[in-house]
Amino acid sequence: MVDLRVGHSEVGVHGKMRVVNAVNRFQDIAGEHADSLGLGVRDLLPKGYTWVLHQLRLSFSRAAVAGEDLTIRTWYRPERNLYSLRNFSMEDANGKRIIFGESSWVVLDLKKGRPVRLSTAMPASYEENRSEDFPTGFSEIPELDEPDTEILFNVRLHDLDINRHVNNARYLEWALEGIPMEVLGSSRPAVVEALFRMPARYGDIIVSQVKRFGDPADVYLHRLKMGKSREVCALVRTEWTRCEK
Repeated sequence: MVDLRVGHSEVGVHGKMRVVNAVNRFQDIAGEHADSLGLGVRDLLPKGYTWVLHQLRLSFSRAAVAGEDLTIRTWYRPERNLYSLRNFSMEDANGKRIIFGESSWVVLDLKKGRPVRLSTAMPASYEENRSEDFPTGFSEIPELDEPDTEILFNVRLHDLDINRHVNNARYLEWALEGIPMEVLGSSRPAVVEALFRMPARYGDIIVSQVKRFGDPADVYLHRLKMGKSREVCALVRTEWTRCEK
């Protein structure tokens, strides 16, 4: 459990906490929790392993505002000895949940470039601290066909994490950039889902594509692709709901 206050640098033009900052907060508490158990990235890197986020789903009841006091909780459970499921709950000062997060992680063999069994990389403390309270709601994210909008981004040094890959939150930031301004100005995210397929690195060019999906619902499909190889880095699906006046 971590208590925090939403910083002014974490909110956007409408005074609400950005999705990218909520994801970064969740990644931070996941890292801190793993570190406290001897399961963190710095524990794995000397062994040639690291954690990689595979799938993410965020369900929003509302958006936090600048200066608001919040609490984040996290817990995890292994799945089929390959995925480490980790859930998050962001709650307001009254204990009411405002974001529920579900995620799926794998341990990557850095030399071979592929996932390994959790039992291969994890110490005994991993199983000892697992939770059995685990609702999950992952769904398949369809690929879009012809995009409505396409935006190019250059991967900067600032975009990289400790693995020298693009920070997962950055893909969501690039995806949401393609949402029409009239939607961003009148709506807030209700659901954000992402499937991460391959990492981008410094110097890559990312193509962020978006297409409205479904009518009349404000649902958008997003695809993040490498500019040169055209390989897909991530698929994202977002749902939006009208803000209360």
